[in-house]
Amino acid sequence: MKAVIHIGMPKSGTSTIQAFLDMNRDALSQRGVLYDRFDPRFGSQFELAIIGLSAVGRQIPPQFERKLLNLHTIDDVHNYTERYAAHLSKQLSAQNGHHCFVGSSEHLYAWLNSVEQIEALDKFLSQRFSQVQYILYLRAQEELVLSSYSEAIRRVHSHSLAQHLAASGRINHYIPVERWVGAVGRERLVLRVLSPDMLKDGDLLTDFCHHTGIGASDLLRPGRVNTAMSMEEVQIRRVLNRVLPRQGRDGDMHPLYRVALKALLATRRNRTPLALTKEQRAEIRQMNSPQNEALRQRFLPHLQTLF
Repeated sequence: MKAVIHIGMPKSGTSTIQAFLDMNRDALSQRGVLYDRFDPRFGSQFELAIIGLSAVGRQIPPQFERKLLNLHTIDDVHNYTERYAAHLSKQLSAQNGHHCFVGSSEHLYAWLNSVEQIEALDKFLSQRFSQVQYILYLRAQEELVLSSYSEAIRRVHSHSLAQHLAASGRINHYIPVERWVGAVGRERLVLRVLSPDMLKDGDLLTDFCHHTGIGASDLLRPGRVNTAMSMEEVQIRRVLNRVLPRQGRDGDMHPLYRVALKALLATRRNRTPLALTKEQRAEIRQMNSPQNEALRQRFLPHLQTLF
């Protein structure tokens, strides 16, 4: 059985791909494709990233996810990995006619920040599958900055968009791509650019299925997934993040925070889309242009421009 692993760059259609895989799980299984999440609560398969961290004795980087997953120590991380290994072995030994395993996690991109960690994951997978391929979609940095700001506010932060741009506007795609190529080889990493004119039939899911070997013509498609927050919600959350706990003991949204957010949102009738100004977009594009061009020249020279 081969494996295809989606390295989900945050805010590059990752939630859409995961929702698509989940809602078509049974249909995919009938076609010989196994999509199996260790923890069904989450779209992202944390287990894939945790394998790489555990192998080199590293803890989960953000405190937010440590609490969410109840993995507070290195021993917790090792035990989690052992449980997942046993779970995966059981799934693979079931012999249900599957010829392909598909996985997807944005935490692969966010958490595995060394060749050693990626190699550890690849070794784990290569011991269980005859062939392992990875796919990564690249998205323009100006789109990522806006989405990463929304995500920061969803967690615990309360800074402004301008402050976020100043601190996080430079997003070097070259470094993680080089890291993954160094760990698994260029021939096993499918690099795609998230732009309609560069995707098969101008569509992300069609492109993903094409490169994964899934016939997608009659599969269900999700609606809009993980949409950006409005300016009004950002303003409310910035205040709440300063005065209320964001997470409860179980790692989910704190009940008091949830009630306050719902009540305050009910008072705002307008929903203004969060957006960058034309000048901000130009600034982000300019600061990332050298790295984008270097990436294009080395890994995607057939393209005239990366974005």
